[in-house]
Amino acid sequence: MTLEQAIERLQTLCRQGDARLLQQEMFAPDASVSGEGAPGITVGADLLPALTEMLKMTPKLSIRSVRTMELSEGAAVTWLEWTSPPADGPAGELITLRSLTAWRRQGASWVIAADMYGMGDFGTS
Repeated sequence: MTLEQAIERLQTLCRQGDARLLQQEMFAPDASVSGEGAPGITVGADLLPALTEMLKMTPKLSIRSVRTMELSEGAAVTWLEWTSPPADGPAGELITLRSLTAWRRQGASWVIAADMYGMGDFGTS
């Protein structure tokens, strides 16, 4: 699986709405996530409640890679933009997030090792 295919799989799993499957397939067991508004760093199994809440809020999530940097054969980082209409928001409104996501090769797949996110986009097209 290429990194681009992993990002596509991430988007597909997010749209399916199964946080447990998303965590199992796309996150390393020791993955850590933090960002704007988060009380701290969430690690490993503690990610499930946060992923569950994210999927409820963003049922039609689209993920776009703005930049990818392969660091070594088994490690890479991506700058991603995440957008979705809110689950309960007015028509035309979008939730937009940006993230720096660290990936690690796990077997034939790529998994998220760490993610740091904030509100808004990168202002690029």
